[in-house]
Amino acid sequence: MHRNVRRIVAAGALALPLTLGAAGIASADSYDSSTVSAGPDGVTTSSTHASTGTSGARDDGGNGANYDQNNSSAGPDGAGNDYTHAAADGNGGASYEQGSNWAGPDGATSSHTGSSTGGSDSGTDSDTGNGGGGLLGGLL
Repeated sequence: MHRNVRRIVAAGALALPLTLGAAGIASADSYDSSTVSAGPDGVTTSSTHASTGTSGARDDGGNGANYDQNNSSAGPDGAGNDYTHAAADGNGGASYEQGSNWAGPDGATSSHTGSSTGGSDSGTDSDTGNGGGGLLGGLL
């Protein structure tokens, strides 16, 4: 009888911290990763960042999310980079950008694609006096 009571108490004592720890993992609001490598043929870097809470362009009360991915490399044949950025705010605004740049002995190139939409809060933006809203409203 005492053995069963001890087991139940021990299991309960272990279950609470494990449950709280799992909840903390599930509610993480950011992720970061980076890699750098260098060798005789050049150097490369890569980084990824994702987060929730604010959209990055302006504070929307904690309802935004964003994602950034960047890669760069340089070597004997040239240097270049590429990037991707996506964000959404809590008002229905969203943006996406993707681009790349490269320069080498035979020339250079650059490309960029972007798209955005305003949020559902119509009228004048209280921070800037500009109409509309959304992710880019605070930048205008």
